[in-house]
Amino acid sequence: MKQCSSPCPIIAADRNNIARLRAHLLDGYQCLDAWLTLSELVTDVRQRRDCLERAAVLAPENEAIQVAYLEAVLVVEPDNRAAISRLNEIRTLQLLSDVKTPHFHEQPRARLLGDILVSIGAISPSELRDVLKSQNSGMPITTDRRLGQLLLRQGMITPSKLAHALIIQQQERSRLRVAPQVLGEYLVEQNYITPQQLELALAEQLRLDQKQQRLSLGQILVRLNMISESLIERAAKEHEVAFWAKYGY
Repeated sequence: MKQCSSPCPIIAADRNNIARLRAHLLDGYQCLDAWLTLSELVTDVRQRRDCLERAAVLAPENEAIQVAYLEAVLVVEPDNRAAISRLNEIRTLQLLSDVKTPHFHEQPRARLLGDILVSIGAISPSELRDVLKSQNSGMPITTDRRLGQLLLRQGMITPSKLAHALIIQQQERSRLRVAPQVLGEYLVEQNYITPQQLELALAEQLRLDQKQQRLSLGQILVRLNMISESLIERAAKEHEVAFWAKYGY
């Protein structure tokens, strides 16, 4: 696959020509601009969702694109719980981004995922440096999520190792309160599940994700009989109330 620069000069020259956009992509280019432009030109809601999904994969750190993709998913699948949950999470963080509070500012930082993976012996320091420098597409790795996905794709770590590192990172963030508490942390702190169960659920979620089977953490926990569906729904509501109560709502 060939990587396009952004903005892409080919797309800028003829943005309204769907045939040319498709030909550009069929030539093997990973072109963010092409997928975004196609998403604006197609009229079928499923095609728009598919275009935005590919754009979201190419730009996982771009919140606006992630939101557009999730909204497109919900047009096609209005009851998609994973999409609803992720969209609510992003919007909540956006609302809190300007809140000046010691919970989110001037606090020690939890370790990055790569550093944790090195500390538990999952990868070596030199392997981490090599992976952080570049990947096949030539794009820089800018988020923990992308690093974990890349390491999985290259077979350098297993889903279980990544899940273990993510649990350590979540526990550090929970102790330091450098980020909003996520549902998994809440379930552990309230003794709905154990840290070991959360780790197993995360590993299963990562394995399914590799097969393009995307399920929410709650769905995974229910599937593994670690918690009932009614209890996960109750815990999610409790978590939301507890979260907003910290800010006087």
